[in-house]
Amino acid sequence: MAKRKLKRSILIVCEGTKTEHDYFEYIATYFSYKKNIWDIVEVSDNNTIPNDIPISKPSELGKRKKRQFTNPNKRKISEQNVLKELCKHLYGDVEGGEKYDSVKALPLRYIAQAQLIEEEQEMYEELWAVFDKDGHTHHKEAYEKAEQEVNDKKVQIGFTSRSFEHWILLHFEKNKTMFSVSECKDKKGIPITCNSETGCKGEVCLAGYIRINTPLEDYQKSNNKESLKSLMDILMHPDNLNRAFENAKWLRSEIEKDTILKNKKCYELNPYTDVDVLVKRLIE
Repeated sequence: MAKRKLKRSILIVCEGTKTEHDYFEYIATYFSYKKNIWDIVEVSDNNTIPNDIPISKPSELGKRKKRQFTNPNKRKISEQNVLKELCKHLYGDVEGGEKYDSVKALPLRYIAQAQLIEEEQEMYEELWAVFDKDGHTHHKEAYEKAEQEVNDKKVQIGFTSRSFEHWILLHFEKNKTMFSVSECKDKKGIPITCNSETGCKGEVCLAGYIRINTPLEDYQKSNNKESLKSLMDILMHPDNLNRAFENAKWLRSEIEKDTILKNKKCYELNPYTDVDVLVKRLIE
């Protein structure tokens, strides 16, 4: 049988610039491409945009809607707000600034960024935004905006509550604990790195619970290349991944059984995840 020729691309806009971004980049590299499922898996966040979207110089903003330019590598933006610059790039300085002001709230911005990139690129088969609850507001507005079509496509959402770490936890056990935070921090905002000896000892934060109760005893929200590979080797092991799919489905079924919870929106729940839907799209 001849090998199937694909011309498929999917866009994923992530809230996180490390954990979620690296997670989906890894799956793209070692599963989506190797299994010949997607030609392009573009993972974008507040620091990166696709490689062929130019960001105009300040002197050029407002003069033209688009200009031709291709970057050889994924474009990294330092000390700039990617969403704001995308708005200005597409609509000019004044109108772009107004559009940015209307969509800059979290997590509304992730939906808007996916729509803006598709408006510029006109190439993606699926649009996704991945974000979590973790103290954010404007979830209702984000889900409403996701219903607005761009090039006949809506933005699909991969959502987790309290945070992305609950999806990671489901790789190892059924758990419907209502955690308060994803990671305990000190007064300066530095992670305490809770474990069995320090911090909340996994009673309050998801990261601490993961370190104590799963094989990921050194779990960090940011990983270097070596630790990322070690983490992903565990998470993507077939036994663990299948367990995560089963447990995510189980968690949603538990919500459906609850007469109060089943009538709530997903962003009103803790815990909740449907990230498994996106992961399956990337590997199956």
